[in-house]
Amino acid sequence: MEFNLDEMTIEELDELLQKIQAKLEQLAQPEEEREDGEGEEGGEQPEGLGELSDDLDELEQLIDQIEGRKAAIIQKAEKRAALIRKIAGGEKGKSVRKFEPEEIKEDKKMFEVNSKEYRAAWLKKLQGKELSAEERTAMTATAAIPTETMNQIVGKLELNPLVAAVDVTHFPNKVTYPAESSIADASWVEMGSASTDSADTLAAITLSAFKLIKTVSIDADVKAMSIDAFETWLVARLANKIEKAIDAGILNGGGSTSGECLGIKVTKSEEDGTYTAAGMKWKDLTKIMGSLPGQYHPNATFVMEPTLFFGEVLGMTDSQNNRVVVNDPQEPRKFNILGYPVIVDANVATDEVYFGDLKAYKFNFASDVEVTSSDEVDFRVGSRVWRAMCLADGKLADPNAIVRYIRAT
Repeated sequence: MEFNLDEMTIEELDELLQKIQAKLEQLAQPEEEREDGEGEEGGEQPEGLGELSDDLDELEQLIDQIEGRKAAIIQKAEKRAALIRKIAGGEKGKSVRKFEPEEIKEDKKMFEVNSKEYRAAWLKKLQGKELSAEERTAMTATAAIPTETMNQIVGKLELNPLVAAVDVTHFPNKVTYPAESSIADASWVEMGSASTDSADTLAAITLSAFKLIKTVSIDADVKAMSIDAFETWLVARLANKIEKAIDAGILNGGGSTSGECLGIKVTKSEEDGTYTAAGMKWKDLTKIMGSLPGQYHPNATFVMEPTLFFGEVLGMTDSQNNRVVVNDPQEPRKFNILGYPVIVDANVATDEVYFGDLKAYKFNFASDVEVTSSDEVDFRVGSRVWRAMCLADGKLADPNAIVRYIRAT
């Protein structure tokens, strides 16, 4: 019983299975019935049945071979159809047009900015370690910070409550924001009557790109550190300093004349009021909150320096002897003043307090933090210098969104 299954089509294989089924039905009959039925009308043996063995094991093996051959034909057809769909969709077409060997494409994928290989090469270069040929090529092509390291730097900046509270963007170069100058409220109009145009005016604030730099020189041999340990050290030493400089700039920056962002204090150079000289009272808090226009209250936050908060506000009670300050139930280390979040910041000037919607302060990174290193500056002492640099600027778009109070004299 020899059949060349490899040359059969799927239709021919199905036909052969039908013959095997007929053969099995024939073998299921008693032997005398099979002999009596031969030659009678309607009892002729189907064509081709004589080619099949009477051995059940051989028939079973043939069925398995036929099913396997059918599965292979179907799989091949499905794969061919899938390739046609990919070509129609442009997926394969792109690969054909590139004419890139697989190993070259794999190397490019390996040293993408978000890959572990690129991160390791970038950090090794900062450490001053020797790079392989592939790593040198990748570092020559781009100096971008690895995605994972950049996420850690951004994460460090976002840990600062003040930086997280203002409106931070990442637009390249200069950016201009519209700012309300004179906006009239909406008015009710009777049906069939025309409305009266209001004289609304918009001002604008433009954020430039001022350079913010932090350098660190260290004598220790960082080559001995592991990649992960070096990355943690680098982010902690550089990103933390950048974060502190941004925090100070948002509050007290001198603006373009000082080559830095314009701080809230400079914009609000004239205070909105004073509180009791002997110590802040319950009535002072309510006065501060009451002086902020109502539209800014939903996102309002208190900002004050540690001495004022912990020394005068934390233990304050209202007229019913209820505590004014409570811990945030989600994060006990955070505090709320009468339901409003409070940011305790050492960069706030002594005896000053801010209250308002901090999203009104716009801060833009014209260029995100870049980190480089050099051993040329401190060559004589064998030190290596690391530098973190970014271009940024910030301004208060709406001075009415924040009120500033100082201690009465």
